Amino acid sequence: MATIPKTSVTLLKDLSDDATSVRWTEFHNKYAEPMRAFMRANYPTIEADDVLQEAFVALVNCLPRYQYVPDEHGHFHNYLLGIVKHKAEDARRRQAKEAVIKTALAEEEATRPATFQQTADHEEDEAWGKSVMEAALDQLLADDSISAATREVFRHVALMHEKPADVARAFGITRNNVDQIKARLIARLKDLVRDMSAARC
Repeated sequence: MATIPKTSVTLLKDLSDDATSVRWTEFHNKYAEPMRAFMRANYPTIEADDVLQEAFVALVNCLPRYQYVPDEHGHFHNYLLGIVKHKAEDARRRQAKEAVIKTALAEEEATRPATFQQTADHEEDEAWGKSVMEAALDQLLADDSISAATREVFRHVALMHEKPADVARAFGITRNNVDQIKARLIARLKDLVRDMSAARC
């Protein structure tokens, strides 16, 4: 773990007063490595630099409202790493969603009629297929006919790739219930993709 930098009150004030301050370079040089160390330790599969960039953007918006009062609000490095953690979790959810989309697209591709595969422009079809899968997944997760709890179980086990046994314990249901929810909603997702694909044809 990188050494935690000593907080500079004047640096934080200068940055909070001016989002374009030249002192952002100083801030980056001071905090980037501890932030990367946090990512390596806690999110090794996530691209650290992308998360850091998002965290710095968020910090530009947050600093004007931030008050450095360690005894009341905790130390600044904890506040900063909280932002990094939030952005890393966002990235992990996006990564998990993309993995589900990629798998479902591969399955959908395998069942597509051969004549369509032969005549469709590959790059255009791939981009369209991904957009359809994203739209179908968003529609599934927004479907009020599916209980919020069921959607949340599906999100944890299918999109966040948490272990089914852990999800079962967290939601107070059986492992079998988790497997059934995942299978049922994956099937429903495929139906949505099939309907959207049919509409295109």
